[in-house]
Amino acid sequence: MRRAVLDYKVALENAARAQEALAPQLALLADEVGQRGQPELADMLQQTCHKHRAASIKYRALAASLKVFD
Repeated sequence: MRRAVLDYKVALENAARAQEALAPQLALLADEVGQRGQPELADMLQQTCHKHRAASIKYRALAASLKVFD
């Protein structure tokens, strides 16, 4: 059971890192698309960026809440 919890915690932390890496890229893309005259697409990308940041926070909180007993 301990191994499964550790594996799950590592998976959550990896998912959080992936979300954190993607969010700034989406924000930059949203800015560029907005400057090129596509505000609707820029808005959708910005919303997606916020969702990735929120997912990262959720995954980090879940990982932190897992207790691994010796």
